[in-house]
Formats: sequence, structure tokens, C-alpha cells
Amino acid sequence: MTHNNYLSRTLFMGRIIVLTLLMAFTAISCDDDDEVNRQNIVQLAQGNSNLSSLVQALTRFPDLVTTLSTSGNFTVFAPDNAAFDDLLTFLELESIDEIPQDILRDVLEYHVIASAKLNSSQLQSQSYATVNGESVAVVVSANGVVLNGSTNVTTANVDASNGVVHVIDAVLVPAAVLEILTAPTQNIVQLAQATPSLSTLVAALTKFPDLVTTLSGNGAFTVFAPTNEAFANLLTVIGQPSLDVIPESVLRKILEYHVVASAAVASTDLTNGTVNTVSQELIQVNVSSGVVLNGNSTVTTADIEATNGIVHVVNAVLVNPSILPIVNTVVEPAYFNKDFSTLTAAVVQAGLLNALIDPAANLTVFAPNNAAFEAAGITTLPTDNNDLADILLYHVLGTEVLAAGLPTGSANIETLLEKDFYLSNNGTAGVFINGKTEVIATDIQASNGVVHVINRTLLPPTQNIAQIVIASAGAAEPQFTQLLAALQLVPSLVDAASDESANLTVFAPTDAAFEALYTTLSVEDLDGVVNAIGQDGLEKVLKHHIVGARAFSTDLQSGSLATLEQSVNVNVSTLTITGASGSANEAGLVAASLNILATNGVVHVIDTVLVPEL
Repeated sequence: MTHNNYLSRTLFMGRIIVLTLLMAFTAISCDDDDEVNRQNIVQLAQGNSNLSSLVQALTRFPDLVTTLSTSGNFTVFAPDNAAFDDLLTFLELESIDEIPQDILRDVLEYHVIASAKLNSSQLQSQSYATVNGESVAVVVSANGVVLNGSTNVTTANVDASNGVVHVIDAVLVPAAVLEILTAPTQNIVQLAQATPSLSTLVAALTKFPDLVTTLSGNGAFTVFAPTNEAFANLLTVIGQPSLDVIPESVLRKILEYHVVASAAVASTDLTNGTVNTVSQELIQVNVSSGVVLNGNSTVTTADIEATNGIVHVVNAVLVNPSILPIVNTVVEPAYFNKDFSTLTAAVVQAGLLNALIDPAANLTVFAPNNAAFEAAGITTLPTDNNDLADILLYHVLGTEVLAAGLPTGSANIETLLEKDFYLSNNGTAGVFINGKTEVIATDIQASNGVVHVINRTLLPPTQNIAQIVIASAGAAEPQFTQLLAALQLVPSLVDAASDESANLTVFAPTDAAFEALYTTLSVEDLDGVVNAIGQDGLEKVLKHHIVGARAFSTDLQSGSLATLEQSVNVNVSTLTITGASGSANEAGLVAASLNILATNGVVHVIDTVLVPEL
């Protein structure tokens, strides 16, 4: 090799080395320029219109913006705008700005893995710790990447200068935040008030402010909440128009039967068996097929959480075991209606409830309402339960008799007291009992009989006609002293008025009526009458006031009415009776003193002595 050749080759090799070094340097310089020119994570999000909601959220936290704008190796799961819209819908908010600061920060940090830049090929099916402190569960498959079981990566591997971004279709919510967001904010009463299908329950509760206070306060309650339809069905069953007519004591007892005060029990914690309620009565629970209570009330919506317990919506009102036997019996119409509270109290006090709810019975009950007790002068119940039972049994027949089966005209009706009452069935003019009591509603049917409503309580008679006259004569304000004296002058008539087997109507003149007679006859007293018309004449006068059958005012008809001595003429429109002696001898029936029931007849007070033809 010559010196020149060696030199040429050396220069050539030198050029090769220099060129190689220059190319290498140039390549290194280009890589550095790409890294400088590439966008960081924040810039990348700002440049993507589909991530504007994410940017809006980030800008509330300048330190997060700074962190994700500087160097690092971050992996960010970036929810798109639709994902944030879904979150706002879930939270019932209008704007990201309404999300509380601490909650939003936790949510954003839950989307950032700070430990590594992980593209989709590097992600594995495992959990990754986030800046928030909680982990995201990642599942990688041929179908893509799924986070926390339901959130999909829709755009993967968006490279940034300080990490990688994966766009996702839902906002990831850490468990701690989700618990806060889904925690109940309403107490049991507020929850019911906010639920249209529970408005009847709310109306019932508001009748009891203390119950509202209790179920609005602290506690751990379980409430079985009947729907509006459930309450409507109950009202149909018990034959009442609204909850307003149910006695408050009964309604409260039913409401308390729907509340468990000892614990907030989820449906999954209920087991076959019983649970005790505030009413101290047990509910039977069966969970074999859903949750069924007492065999007929099904939980239709379970586990509605409140701040002070849990609500299970049911499709039938639960009826207490102590109340259920009354349903669909002859006691039901009174028990569930506050207008009959006196009757209900009387039945319980007299110890007749079990007999009247006996399913094997077949009864007819003439049921007085509260006003009927007052009309009969009963403002407080008798303390003697035997007397009270007698009054009630006088309203009950031992067989079922519908309105169509009541005898027409006048009839005596046998009662469970074994004393008859007297029916006046005047058709369209009305049905009356013992002259004073009207049947105002009929044919309320039950499984063990039928109920008819009356407007005056029936009082069984305790005195015969003679005893009534004697008692009145001895009263503080007597009105029959002269009538008694006259009867005593005719012993046979005293015997007739005392005969328990008799069946009489007596038109009884007052003392004032006798005084008027004395004036007419120009005598001083009863002895003067006897002197004027004789003993036989007095007997005829007294018999002229007696009818040989019971005739209540509701039985009277205008026209002639036979007495034990001749006939009198009745005018029901003017409530007058004219004696046989002539039209001048007209007696007025004293309206307030008609139909005085005796064991052997009925007494009507009149204001004039009737005089026959003598």
C-alpha cells in the first residue's frame, strides 16, 4: 500500500465517522424537540371539545391542573361530556359547579394513576391504586378495557408529554363518595310525603302529631307502608267512605301495627317467623316467595332507605290480630265508624263483643249511633254492666232479617233479651220501633248477620202501666195524681193496668186536664165528678181512654179508634183525639210525651179528659 492510498482511505473513514456522529446527534435533537412540542394531559383535554366538562371540573382545582401539566408518567381515565351529563342527572344537579368541592376532587383524583404511564397494551386485569387512595378494577379482554365492571374505554392511548389518556363513557365514582351520594336525605315521614302513592298513609299519620314527630326523629325504624290503593281496598272491605270516619283509637292502632321500632330491617334480613310492632302485636312474615305479611300483604317495593330507618311498600293494609275478627261481622259497621263509638264502647264494656263477632252466629242488629244514645237520654254508659247488656240485647234478633223481610204494619219482634219490641212498618212513610225510634239505614250485611241503623236507642221497659202512673204521681213534678186517684176508685182497671199479660194503650190525662174537667162539671174535685156522673160514669170515662191493643203514635191513623168504652176519633195531622161526647171534647196529644213504653202496653199523654156519651 502506498502512502497516498493509506491517506485517502484514512480520510474516507474519517468522513464516515463524522457523518455517523452527525446523524446520531441530529436524531437525538429531533427526539428532544418532539418531547418539547407534545401536549401535556391538561393541554390535550383542553384541545378536545368532547372533554370540555372534564376541563371545567379540573379548573376548580389549580393544583391538579398544575400537577397534570408538569412532567410525570400519569395514566388518566378521562370521562367524556356525556359521562358528566349522566352524573349530573344522577345527582339531580344542573351544573358541575354545583357538585360539592370535596366530592368533585375525590372523583377527579379517582381517575388518575400517578405511578405509571400505562397504555392499553400494558393494562392488565387487576386493580390499580389511584391518587384518591381507592383502587380502580380493570378488566382487559378481546372486547376492550372495562373499569369497575361497567365503564368502557372508548378511545385508548391518547399520548401526552407526561402520560397517557384513555377516554371513558362514564364517570368513575369512588366507593366512599358513592356512599355519600346515595345516602338517604329524607326521614321516613319526608320520604312518604314525597311519594304520591303513599299520600293516604301521610293523611292518616298527620292525624297523630306525636307519631309524625317520632317517625321524623332519630331512630332505626322499619315501616311497612300501605299504598293508596291498599287503603282504598280496606275502606271498601269495612264499608266506610274515608279514613276520617274511622275512630282515631282504631286508626292509630292500625298505623302502629305497621311500625317496627326495634331495628331497621332490610328485606334480605327478614326470615320466616314473626316481628313485633309498636302496637305490641305480631306480624307473620313469610319469605318463601318474596316477602308476604300475614298471608295476604305483599312487599311490592322493598328497602327504601331513610335517615332513620327503612320503608317497605306493601299492597294491603295490615289489620291487627285483635281487630281482624271484627272485620265483616255485625260489629264492623260500628267499630270502624266514629259516629258509633258509644255503641262500640258499650258492646266492649258489657262483654258482648265475642258473642257478636261469632262467625257461627246469624244476627240482626238495630244499631244506634252516638246521636241515638243522646236522643234516648244516655249521655254516659250505665256502670252496671248487666243493665247495659240488657239494653244492647234489646237491639239484637237471633236471626237475620233483611229490610224486605220485616213484617209490614204493626208487629211485636222477639229480641235476645227475651223481651219484644214493637215494629211499625209503614212502608215509604218509614219503619219505626216502639213509636219513637226510626230505622234510618238498612241492610248493612255481614258474614254473621245484618245491621240496620236507628236514630234512638231502644230502652227495654221496666214498669207496667200502673207503675208508670204511680211513679209519675210521686215525682217531684207530678202529672198523674188525679188519674191515679180515679183509677183507684175503679179497682178492676188498676188490675188491668197492672196485668203483665195485658197489651193496652192508655191516653193519660194530666192533672191539668182533670182540673179542666172539674171546671166544666162545676165541681171541686174527683169526688164531685163521682157525685155528678156516678161511679159507673167515672168507669166509662176511664175506659174511654184505654185501647185493648198497643197503638204507638206511628200506628195511629186518622179516623175512629175503638176503646174499652165506645170509640174516639183520631186526627194524626193535628195530633188530636175527640171523645164520643162531641167535637167540643178534643184532646191534644202531648208530642213530647208520646209512646211511653210499658211492659204491658204504651202510654200517650193528653191535655184533656176524653168524655164518652154518658
